[in-house]
Amino acid sequence: MKKALPVFLAVALFGTSPALASDIGLDLNLHLGSRSAAPIIVEEAPLFLVPPTLGFQVAVGVPYDMFLIDGRYFLCREKVWYAAPGYGGPWGVIPHDRLPPGLAKRRYTEIIALRDEEYGHYKRDRDHYKGKAYRPGKAEKSGHGRKKHKKHDN
Repeated sequence: MKKALPVFLAVALFGTSPALASDIGLDLNLHLGSRSAAPIIVEEAPLFLVPPTLGFQVAVGVPYDMFLIDGRYFLCREKVWYAAPGYGGPWGVIPHDRLPPGLAKRRYTEIIALRDEEYGHYKRDRDHYKGKAYRPGKAEKSGHGRKKHKKHDN
């Protein structure tokens, strides 16, 4: 009986006709160790708005959740926080307990909701927007020539 089981399995797996076996496939995705995240690339200076209840700048119209606080850029992607001297990087991982108080004291979902609400105001009334808006200069892409940002009117 013990010898018959492997033979039975072999016939069951490989003894089918080629027509039936032609649509059988095997796919293995095996990842060992940590996979590095895709690079963070910001080609053009994002537009930053300042929701009054947040008190710091939030990027809008970009594919990243990016923030500007005291001249440093912060970004959250897939629940990992990054910091950089300029909006173009270089980006490095920053632990949650090292975030500035404005980011650390609020729930992430609340920050995003306030950003989206302010962006809605901006898009509806762009020509007469009364809030604060700021777009960094090209020198600030890498953090060179940057200064501590004030809330600028656009």
